[in-house]
Amino acid sequence: MTMNKLMKRRAFSTPELLMTIVVFSFGLLPLIILFQSSQKQTAQAKNLMVAHSLGRTIIAEIRAMGFKALENEIKTSRLGIKHTSRPVEGPLVKEDAESIVYPEYYKRFRTSIELDEALAENNKKIRVQLTIEWDEPNRKFNLGFGTVVVKYDAES
Repeated sequence: MTMNKLMKRRAFSTPELLMTIVVFSFGLLPLIILFQSSQKQTAQAKNLMVAHSLGRTIIAEIRAMGFKALENEIKTSRLGIKHTSRPVEGPLVKEDAESIVYPEYYKRFRTSIELDEALAENNKKIRVQLTIEWDEPNRKFNLGFGTVVVKYDAES
């Protein structure tokens, strides 16, 4: 073979190059789908973690208000704790200067809070139900929390 023929045969032909690209693209396609799927699951896990943290925080703040404040809230609704599908923004209790203020990211979550007195002669319990809802691209999620606030004799 002459040197001239060796020099011509060094490069890939166009059909060989196209076949290589097709084979690599079939190999990369599952990886791309895997990355997209894992990114969506990571976002869902993050939202679930935020909703869980948010729920625990709201329940803790409501419990800290005490029985008397919740009993007055059931009768007057002055503080606006009871609500349905409210976006999470601003302070939890608007009249309380020390109430927590939620970050901007939390606006994607909506809360519903119900307060129910126990139906008994010596009513000493208030049941608090909290539901947190948020939308994902393919479905809606919700997470429920509940607690009971008890009236102790010292609070009378």
